[in-house]
Amino acid sequence: MELFKTLVGDTVVQIFLVVWPPWGEEHVSAIDISIGLVFKEKQDELCVIGIDKDELWSPHAYFEKLPEKIYAWEDFHPRMTSWMNSEDEDLIIGKEYYNVTNSELFINIRGNIIEGLEYLSLVGFTEPFGLKIIFKNDFILSLPNSDGNTIQTREFNNNGRLEYFKQLGKIVHLKI
Repeated sequence: MELFKTLVGDTVVQIFLVVWPPWGEEHVSAIDISIGLVFKEKQDELCVIGIDKDELWSPHAYFEKLPEKIYAWEDFHPRMTSWMNSEDEDLIIGKEYYNVTNSELFINIRGNIIEGLEYLSLVGFTEPFGLKIIFKNDFILSLPNSDGNTIQTREFNNNGRLEYFKQLGKIVHLKI
């Protein structure tokens, strides 16, 4: 989790949705989506932020090479529908990367500086369950869901996932 502290002050130049295809899933809220950010100072690497896949609860981040196969934002919804409906038996299951840098939904993140980060935790729990990345006019929430991770911004994927955690107890924001 030390990596998170180093992200404050970085400028985001590219944004990716990193998706594990939802083969046969019934609900959009079950899609495993992490966020991938490319920073001004490290334009040859992708910082993927999601949850720790070993324990499926705590926020986790790592750097990887930029993906070779990249889908456009316009492909996101049709491909998710295809995966969810199990329409194409020839689809190869593996991480898919969607470049959303130029989508209007992410306009307040693209080219902006990470101003702060907060862990989201429930009172009485030692481990955080989520992460909030704060920008001047937007945010990215990274939260666990039934199949992995989901992300939310002011304009993207407002599916009430945070409300689910409010039902489990009082949420506290811990500045990183």
